[in-house]
This record gives sequence, structure tokens and C-alpha cells, in this order.
Amino acid sequence: MKTFSWVQPNFQQGPKEFNAHYLPYSAGILWAYLQNFDSIRSNYKLGKFIWRRDSIKESLDKLIDSHIVGFSTYVWNKNYNYTLARQLKEKNPNIIIIFGGPEPPITDHNFFKTYWYIDYCIKQEGEITLKSLLESIDNSNEIRKITGLLINDNGNTIDTGAPKRINDLSAIPSPYLIGLFDDLIKEYPDVEWNATLETDRGCPYACTFCDWGSLTYNKIKKFELERVFEEIDWMGKTKCGYVSITNANFGIFPQRDSLIADKIIETQKKYGYPKAISVAWAKNQKQEVVEIVKKFINSPGFNTGLTVSVQSMDNEVLSNIKRQNLEINKINEIFDLCDKNNIPVYTEVILGLPGETLTTWKQNFWSLFELGNHTGINVYQAQLLENAEMNLLQKKLYKIESQIVYDYMSGSYNEDELKEGIAVVISTKNMPFDDMITAHTFTWFLNTFHINGISTYMSRILNKKNNISYSEFYENLFNFLSKDAWFNNEMQQVKQYYINWMTSGHINHPPISGVEMHGWNVMHRTVINIHVEKRYDLIFTLLKDFLTSIYNLDKLFVDDLIRFQEAYLIRQDDLSHYPKTLKFDYDFLGFLQDDVELDSSTTYVFDYLEDKDMDLVRFCENLYFKRKRNFGKAWISKLT
Repeated sequence: MKTFSWVQPNFQQGPKEFNAHYLPYSAGILWAYLQNFDSIRSNYKLGKFIWRRDSIKESLDKLIDSHIVGFSTYVWNKNYNYTLARQLKEKNPNIIIIFGGPEPPITDHNFFKTYWYIDYCIKQEGEITLKSLLESIDNSNEIRKITGLLINDNGNTIDTGAPKRINDLSAIPSPYLIGLFDDLIKEYPDVEWNATLETDRGCPYACTFCDWGSLTYNKIKKFELERVFEEIDWMGKTKCGYVSITNANFGIFPQRDSLIADKIIETQKKYGYPKAISVAWAKNQKQEVVEIVKKFINSPGFNTGLTVSVQSMDNEVLSNIKRQNLEINKINEIFDLCDKNNIPVYTEVILGLPGETLTTWKQNFWSLFELGNHTGINVYQAQLLENAEMNLLQKKLYKIESQIVYDYMSGSYNEDELKEGIAVVISTKNMPFDDMITAHTFTWFLNTFHINGISTYMSRILNKKNNISYSEFYENLFNFLSKDAWFNNEMQQVKQYYINWMTSGHINHPPISGVEMHGWNVMHRTVINIHVEKRYDLIFTLLKDFLTSIYNLDKLFVDDLIRFQEAYLIRQDDLSHYPKTLKFDYDFLGFLQDDVELDSSTTYVFDYLEDKDMDLVRFCENLYFKRKRNFGKAWISKLT
């Protein structure tokens, strides 16, 4: 009987005090599938799971007596996995090392000259290939007949071609429901476990920057709905605090996915868990998707928003990355529905894509504002993922240069002995390095003032009332604020931190009153400083001076607009006073959403839906961690 152990470590997730970790789902579902077969059950037993980043020595001690070790490998654990595998092979040359996952460079003909300590690498989907490999593990001639493998032949690479794929997902048992993780959960009662919910598998898109489509580009296959419901119930009973729905396009099957949403909400009401979810929403959205989001919004504990991933608004860039967005009028319709239903809408764009220029990058924001997204535009730096087309084929064509950065694992602190790095794009032939830094500074400015709720309604009202474009408004505001010493100091420091990041791989930013600052949240640095340093009065005095000195506006109108904007921005030192009921001489929200007369006395309620006892550090951390939930900005309703 051979012992098979698994390595799928991840970082601690979220704020440190949560002690939250993911269960090793990828390893678990592979082992669950293998349990279908007598040929596996009679010859292999489960050894250890390495699920977090313990020291290499601790993990070596746990694995050294295993016969076979499987490594599930991606950007957040590749250096750890490669180091652990190498040391395992050095200490026990007879151990069999098998790698899989999106990260190993499966197109590299010299794979085993670099990774000499790996015996086999499974390409793409792993269930069928791994089962066949284990059945033939002692017969090298049979192994060479198995498709979907890279085989180490004394340092030479044998590639056996494309793998066979599973057509019927019902053939894969659930690792949760067969009790695979029960002992692990009992052994670590202090851990708040995060769970992965896979309700379907596959992605119909083939974006060149992504390695998801390259792994699963095919017709979407669905797990049985009853099994999905049972898994959700298991997650509630097990008190999984955070559930990540792994679908590439949740909502693409509106009726089915609506039922899944109902089950998640029902489970949260029954058990109090999960406390939060993450969702990659369908790319081509319909009103039915908004209706699913509304269900979460209207359920206590699930005030999540809708993500509309556009990546770029420029048609040439979209063509370069093999991406097609919704038609403009449909995006506008989705944003309008979200605005009227108080749903945070969250748009993802990627900086550094092939063909993007500094001009088109700025235009992305102006276009999204015009279409109606004002609450959430999140920026990701383009990454050269190992098996993505942008890395394999487009890098030379677009003169893409990259830098390994070590503090860009969103939600992790990356503080152990083995730093994990990601190759981020720092320049292209269309956006050289200096333009990239300018783009970062521009993005920081708009994130601080528009997205985080400091000047949002000012720009929206003037855009509709006075026909002042967003580009004009924010160019004027930037020039005006640049004369202020505090703002200018913030800008120069942010610029330097981005230069640090893109030249040395580290932001090198000290904590701000206990809040850790990394590449993934430095864009929020100024907003955090505003709360920590209580700069509210300074900010709104500057904005009032800007409106009165640059634009010929009535003083009473400006006073009311400033007061409305101030109420929209949640002040951490004022949490206990929410909800707030305030009367205005103008119907700002009705004017924007329903075309009612602006000059109309209206009473609004501004509410804060989170923990009103939240301390300053947790509040500032959540400006990043809960950004998809519109955190830091009030929920506004009209009192009728």
C-alpha cells in the first residue's frame, strides 16, 4: 500500500486576526475522484495534506515517508512548492513527485532540465490523467501511453499530448460530502476555514492575459444541483466563514444560479455561515444577473455587489486580448439598474494590456463614469502568467517588459521565508515605463476622490446640470489640489512607492497606524490617511474652494452639495451616529436617477450597514477587503 500525500498551501486570508485559511479543495477533489476505483483504493492510502505555509522543515518531516506527493501549484505557492519538492527529492530520491495546476510551464521543452526533481507533470484538468498514472506507476512503458503528461526521462521531456477531459462531472464525488476534510477541521479548531464552491467547470472565453481559459476553454459542464446544495449546507454547518464560488461566469445559467444564490442565503440564515462570498459574475450580463445580485443585497450579511469585468474599453485593446465586452448600451443599462437599486457595481480593468496607451487608459475611466459606474473601478496590473497566451506569444510582439513583485497576493501578507512573486507588466511598446507610472498616479487620484466617495456626487451633478465632462472636472480638480502641500506630498509619495514596486519588486511602505500597506492596497493609502489623520475638514474645505473658484455656482447650492457629499463619505469617528436623516434644498439623487427637478426640497437617510463598533484599523483594512461591497460610503435612501 503506497502513501499519497498532497501539497496545496496558501496564505492566511483577510485580516490577520481572522486566522482564515482555505481548505485544499483542488487536492481534495482529485483524491475524491480516485476513490471511485478499486485499483486505487486497494493500492493507495491518503497521507498528509499540506494546506498552509508551514516551514519547509515542518512540511518535509510530514512528507518524507510518503511514496508519492502531489503538488497543486499556482502563483501563490509556486516557490514554496518547488523548494519543498526539490528538498524532498534530495532527502528521499525514491519519492515520486507529481506536479499539476495552472503554474508549471507545460509548453517548455526543457521543463525537466529546470525541474529535475519532478517526475511527472499533469497538464490541465487532472482527474483522468492522474488516475491512469497511478494505475501504471510501476510500468514506464504504459505511462508513456497516457495522454496529458510531461514525463521526466533522465532530464529529457516527453510530452504525451492533450489530456482526456471529464464529460460527466457526476463521476467526481464531493470531497466535502465524503468527509475528506473532517479530520483536518477537527485537528485545527482555531482556524476559520474558507471553502471553494465549484458549481460548474469551464470557460467559453480565451482571453490572452488569462490562464483560466487555456485550462478549461470548452463548453461549460455542470455539477448536479442537489450535490451543490448539499455542499452549501455542509459549508454552513462546518462554519466556513468565506466561500469562493469558482465559476468563471456565475449567472450564465440564470435560473440555476438563482437557485444556488437562494440556497446560500437560506444556509446563512440557518447557520450564520458563510459570512461572505466572492463571485466572478457572468461576462455578458442580463437583467437576470442583476436580480441574483439583488437577492444577496437584500439578505443581511450579504451586501455584495455586481462585478462587470471589462478589462479595457478600447476596441483595439479588446481585439488584442481576444475579448469582447457587452455593447455600450447594455453596460449602461446594467449600471443604471444597479444605481437605482442601490447595488454596488464593481468594474475591473487591467493596466498594461497590449495596445493600451496612457490616453486610452484615462478614457477607460471617463467612459465608465459616463456609463454610470461611480462606486467601484478596481485596477489590476497586467501579469505574465506562465501558460497564458500573452506570456507565450504576445510578449515579444508588444515589447512587454515585466518585474517580479512580491507583495501583490491580494489578501495575503507573504511574510514567510519563501516570497512568492508575480511577473507584472511594467512597460509595453504602447505604454513605456514613465507613462505606466503616470497611469498609476492618475488611477490613485481617481480612486481616492471619485471611487471612494469624496467628490463623486459633485462631478456627477455638474456633469448632468452644467454639462461639465468628467475629464474636465478631474483635470481641473487635480491642478487645483496640486497647489495644496498636503495633497502634493501624498501624490509624490504614492508615485515613489509605485516606482519602488516596479523597479525593486517591493512597495516598501511602512504600516499606517497598524494597517499593512502592500502593492494590492497602496491605491487606498490616501483615503486611509484621511481617516487616520482626520483630514475630513481639510478635504471638504478644499473641494468647496474648488467649486466656488473654478465654477460660477450659487453659494447655497455649493453648500448643500458639499453637505450631501460629506454625508456620503462614512467617517470612522462618527459610526455610532448612523443612520443620519438630513434635509436638503435640492433632490440630488432624484435628479441623477429619475430626472426629477433638482431644485426640490428632499430628505435623505444616510446609513452605514456594517459593524458600528468597528475600530479604526479594521475600518481602514476594509476599505480594501470590502471594496466590492461599497465599503466606506453611505447607503442613501429618500425619505417619503
